[in-house]
Parts: sequence; C-alpha cells; structure tokens
Amino acid sequence: MNPATKIDLAAVLNRSRPALARAITLLENDRPGAAELMAELAPRCGRAHVVGVTGAPGAGKSTLINALIGAFTKRGRSVAVVAVDPSSPISGGSILGDRLRMDEHGSRDDVFIRSVSSRGHLGGLSKTTGRVIDVFDAVGYDVVIVETVGAGQSEVEIRHFADTNIVVCPPGLGDDVQAIKAGIIEIADLLVVNKADLPQAERTVLDLTTATQLRHRADWKVKVLKTVATSGEGVATLVDAIGEHAAATGIGKRVKHPSPPAPLPQAGEGSVAQASDDELFAQLRRWRAAGKGVALATVVKTWGSSPRPDGSHLAVEAGGAFVGSVSGGCIEGAVIGEAQAAIADGQPRLLEFGVSDERAWEVGLACGGRVQVFVERVNDERIERLLAERAAKHAVTVVTRLADGAQALVAGDGVVGELQLTPAQREEVRRRLRSDKSGALESSEGALFARCYAQAPRMIIVGAVHITQALAPMAAMAGFEVVVIDPRRAFATAERLPGVTVTTEWPDEALARLGLDAQTAVVTLSHDPKLDDPALIAALQSQAFYIGALGSSRTHAKRVARLTEAGLADAISRIHAPVGLDLGGRSPAEIAVSVLAQVIQVRYAIAPLPGPLPASGARGNTPSPAPAGEGRGEGK
Repeated sequence: MNPATKIDLAAVLNRSRPALARAITLLENDRPGAAELMAELAPRCGRAHVVGVTGAPGAGKSTLINALIGAFTKRGRSVAVVAVDPSSPISGGSILGDRLRMDEHGSRDDVFIRSVSSRGHLGGLSKTTGRVIDVFDAVGYDVVIVETVGAGQSEVEIRHFADTNIVVCPPGLGDDVQAIKAGIIEIADLLVVNKADLPQAERTVLDLTTATQLRHRADWKVKVLKTVATSGEGVATLVDAIGEHAAATGIGKRVKHPSPPAPLPQAGEGSVAQASDDELFAQLRRWRAAGKGVALATVVKTWGSSPRPDGSHLAVEAGGAFVGSVSGGCIEGAVIGEAQAAIADGQPRLLEFGVSDERAWEVGLACGGRVQVFVERVNDERIERLLAERAAKHAVTVVTRLADGAQALVAGDGVVGELQLTPAQREEVRRRLRSDKSGALESSEGALFARCYAQAPRMIIVGAVHITQALAPMAAMAGFEVVVIDPRRAFATAERLPGVTVTTEWPDEALARLGLDAQTAVVTLSHDPKLDDPALIAALQSQAFYIGALGSSRTHAKRVARLTEAGLADAISRIHAPVGLDLGGRSPAEIAVSVLAQVIQVRYAIAPLPGPLPASGARGNTPSPAPAGEGRGEGK
C-alpha cells in the first residue's frame, strides 16, 4: 500500500477490479497522490494498442465497441474500454453509462469497462482520459478502446490519444455527411459505415470513399469499411484492418499523460485546434528539426460567413499532422492534402472553396461562405527569421505575391526578400501592422497579401488597487501583456495579483526600464499624484497608443494644471480622463470593464458611439447620483 496514494499498487498491476476502480477514481478527481500513482505507472506504459472510436450521435459506436470486444477476446486479447459520456449539469457525473450497452462482457476477467464524465471538457473526451488510458496500458491490457462523447463536429481531440482512430458513420446522413467530412474525417485511419444493412449505406460508402481521395498520407491509405454491429457482420474484417494499421504505423507513439492535459483550444465553433502564431511557428521548427517537410496554409481572402479571418494559418507536416485552422473544420482535409502536395513538389498553390464551387460539396464548406487559401512549402530560413524577430519583440509583416510565392519580410524600416515594395505599399504595411489587420495590398503586378505578426499589446497599470485586481486578469485574457507598478509593497503583492508581473519600482524608473512603444497602453489608477503624474509625464513623451487616468473631471482639472506647469500642455489631450467608457458602472470590476473596453476601442481606432450611453444597467436600474466630489472613475 502506497501511503501517499492509499492505493495497493500490486493489486492494481494484478488487475484487481476494486483496486483498478479506486485508482481511476483517484485520478479522475485529481485527489492527493494522483501524481505519485502516475509516476509509478508511467514506466510501464507504451505496450497497449489504443483504438479511438468517434463519430456522429446515433452511429452505433457503443454497439460496435461491444462487438469489437467480443472479436478481440476471441483472438485471445484482453480489452479495456474508456467510454466518455456527457456530464450531468447537476452532479457533473456521467449520464449515459455506456457500460450498460456492453454489459455482456462486464464479468470477464480479460475485459474492464469504465465510463468517465466529460465534465464539460470540449473535444469529445474528459480532461483525465489520457490518465485512464495510461492506467489500462500500464497494467497490461492488450487493447484499450476509447469511445468519445459523440456530440458532434468537435470530436478531434482523440487523435492525440489513440494509435488507430475509427470514425463511425451511419448510412443516409444527408447533410450530416458533410459535417463528418468537414470536422473529423481528417483524423480517421478507418472509416466505418455501421448499420450497413440499412438503405443508403452504399451511397454513404461512396461519399466517404470520394472524400478520402482528398487525403494524401505516406504511411497509410484510409479504408472505408462496412459493419452491422448487431449481427457481427464485418467486425472481423474491421479487427483485421485495425491490426494492419498498427503494423503499418506502429503503436505506443501516442502522448502519455502523467498529468491531466489542458483542453484543446477551439477554433470558433469549429473542430480544429487553433494555435497562436508563436506556437504554430515553434511547431514548424520542431518538425523541421525532426527532418520533416512542412507547409503553411494561409487564408488570404474571405466572402460571406467564413469562420476564420484573413491571415489564419494552418501548418502541416509531410505525414499529415497539423496545427492551426483555416476554417471551422470545413476544408482542413482538402487543404492538408494540398499542403502535402506542395511539400512534395515545392510549388505554391492558391485554392478557393465556396458554396458555388463543385469541390465545396466534397470538402463540406457548410458555413455558407467562400474562402481563398494560399499554400506554400516553408523553409528553415523563413521560420527562423520570423521566430528571431518575434523573440526580439519586433512586429513584422510578411508580404507574399500570390502568383508565384515571392515574399518580403518587413520589420521596422527594413525590408528583406526578393519581393520589391513601393513606398505606398510599405506605408500600407505599416498601417496594417499598427492595427494588426492582415489583408490584401494594392498592386498592379499581381495580388499581394500582407500577413501581420504584431507583438502582443502591453498594458502598464500604475497602482495595485482594487480596480487593478479586476483589470489585470481581464486584460491578460484579452491578449495583453500586463505589468503593474506600485512602490507600496503592501499593495504590490503576488497574493493580491496572482499571475501578474508586479514591480515595486517608482513609476518613472520602471517606465524608463520597460520602455513605452506604440503597442503599449498606460493606465494610472493609484489616485495619488506622486505616482500617477510621473507615469503620465513619461507616457505623454512616448508613443504609447493609449493613456488613461482615474479620477473625476474635477480631479483631472487639477491634474491638467500640474502637467501644464510641467510643460506638457500640447500633449495633455491624449489622456483619457475620466478613464474608461461611460457604462454607468460603479464597482471596481465594472470600472475595469469600462477601461479595457476603451483601450480596445482606441487600439483598433473604433469611433465611439455618438452621445452618452444610457445610464440604466442590464436590469433596468438607474444608478444613484455620485456623492459630491466623485464621478465615474473616482475609485479608492
């Protein structure tokens, strides 16, 4: 018995059902000792063949898994099943209980079936699925089958956990066939049309076979199979195909999860994980370091309701692995195939998908818009140069001529590359970079596309007050790098501002060290002229895109007098005071919302709404007048 985990490890390794159940519960709830247990089990992982089963609701996944259990055990293989169910909004527990559908195998010594709750986790799994798989792997089950929630198009996270991925499709899906093609077909190693004794099964097989032709994989050709799980028809063939895939691609290469994985980021309402620019190019670098060819796909034009904006990236390696998104999952399969072709022949290509395009039915651009995607093979120099500029905190733009892929990298006043830009085009690039808006450039020599890589905007807050405690995390969530300055050590503590960079320097010293550029917003909230004024003086002498100061109109009038005396009369109009949009809020959190909203408005140069906003709140209540001497932004 391990005293840290209170779990009998020997019993777990001997597949004692009670011990296994307790171990999984400990891991699911991340109780004390979970990490220690995984540390003991991790060295034993890597032998099981993990099979992921996903697909649309009603496809018959559970029934098919029930048949697979029988087929595997007849061949002398032990099987564990992780059935991920939707969670109850009340208890948080599993509400479908797939074990009931597989109960005929539940008493076998060589079978263990466990339902786990998704607990609101996106991607079709629970956040601890990887740990549960590792437990079954470590204790020696030959095959671990993972059934996803089956709640729709976001069922792609399984690709990180399984050696072989099966996508189950019922016949006659109609428009839902498009959702399968669009969202999850790119993860499939095997496509299974279950309930193949029903009408339209052959049509669904044909549809899916056609869709697989758009995928190009060096290690495996995706197979489309038919089964009737209730009778067992086709199940033996499916088991054979699972074995063939394992022989062709290997097992045990999945990511092990000694700690719970973070949820995959979602690309809008789509199914493909989206990555930041830095994450995406770092992944390109890792692929290149491993000797793999890579390509980059970029959205260069959209019409209608396309789900991803201009400049969205999808990075692809030669084997078909990818990161990023150029749609909500609608066209990724086709784009990945074209990217692999670009890696092979070195030729860029400009693709267009839309509802009026015959290819749209094949790739499923169900969103109703049109999108143009530029695909190019990427070399080490491009990756390293861009990452170096980003590491140096330089905002850069890559301009591409879509006809032939010629490029220029613009950083500051410098331009590097074979593509020549006119002075007017350079100025347009700078304008786009300031607003972080990628898009087309006017040109008489063919279409040009400017992809902007702006540095993350920075918000420097003076005064670690209550408003700051709300504003700092909000700004960080909005993509700002946040620094809080307050020499009062009782205010500037990690306990009051967890996860925020805090300095106890005096504002003028801190701002001199940090530097203020055109990507910086300065917000003074201390309500103390000894702190706020030096910060405002430094900000007014810089290129900071936003300067805001807490205080009523009367307080600001006194501030104006002091700054005028300091010789800054011509620059004082840059200060937003009282700070924030007039939303009628009073609490620190409400004021923080108004400040962040105004900063974002100024950053994107959005014109304010004409006239004051209504004073009434969301519930129709009208705030009482401010006490004498106070106004909006006059906080403590």
